[in-house]
Amino acid sequence: MEKQNPESLLRKAQALGDDIKEMEAINVPTAYRKAQIKIRNRRKAEAYNLLMRYAAFLTLPLLLASLTLGYLYFNEPEAEVKYAEVTSAMGTVVRYELPDHSVVWLNSGSKLRYPTVFKKNNRNVELTGEAYFQVEADTERPFYVNTPNGLSVYVYGTQFNVAAYDNDSYIETVLEKGKVNVVTPGGQETITLLPGEQLLYDKQTCQTVKNQVDVYGKVAWKDGKLIFRNASLEEIIKRLERHFNVDIEFNNNAGKEYTYRATFRNETLTQILDYLAKSANLKWKILTPEQREDDTFTKTKIIVDLY
Repeated sequence: MEKQNPESLLRKAQALGDDIKEMEAINVPTAYRKAQIKIRNRRKAEAYNLLMRYAAFLTLPLLLASLTLGYLYFNEPEAEVKYAEVTSAMGTVVRYELPDHSVVWLNSGSKLRYPTVFKKNNRNVELTGEAYFQVEADTERPFYVNTPNGLSVYVYGTQFNVAAYDNDSYIETVLEKGKVNVVTPGGQETITLLPGEQLLYDKQTCQTVKNQVDVYGKVAWKDGKLIFRNASLEEIIKRLERHFNVDIEFNNNAGKEYTYRATFRNETLTQILDYLAKSANLKWKILTPEQREDDTFTKTKIIVDLY
């Protein structure tokens, strides 16, 4: 065996002594506790990271669901609007209550179209013919009466009459109570009516004329009455046609103009013609209705001549 140098042995002995002193200086319980703390902190960090990944995975669908619900709530599609119609046959008057409890009277040969459920911000109806409206007041939802020619009447709660027959040359609005606004086709003009006023809109010239009128004479038809105030024969003949559901051919052979002031309640058509003939040379004849191929009959026709 090789003999080691004493100095080398001394250095090794000193190094061994230093190692022993360092090992003796270690506090084993403290080092153990520190190691345990490091292990727990490491486990907590790993658990936190894992939890965050799970949370992100679960939050994404929840976020998408919340966004979807929010979109549907604020962009809720409007339900399909369903409409109903009420008509009044020629020669009859119909009283009808609308979904908002407004009441409408339809004159002979008229039709009203309306949604079965009115919208939250308005109440729109479509009229062909003549109707008297008693509108339930609602300041949040204006009530619109739309006519085939584009003229509209809107109110918040009042009583008025609109005549918009297809074969008339004008559209007439008469206000009994409250206030109405008449909007001409295309929204070009808005005209306000006060009680007792009438607005005539000429379909051909698109001109409007406002007058003071006897309102009851204009709306008494809903009570079964015919009231004429300075009415021409042409106007009377037209109203008699609708009221009695007949065709009247009027021939003004004399070229004269007659106006009448009269009230009729339960009189027959011939009685009314007799009355008119007292102040004018008026002759008439009733033609016998003809039978059609389907066994129905044509409407009664009356020829009235003014000489």
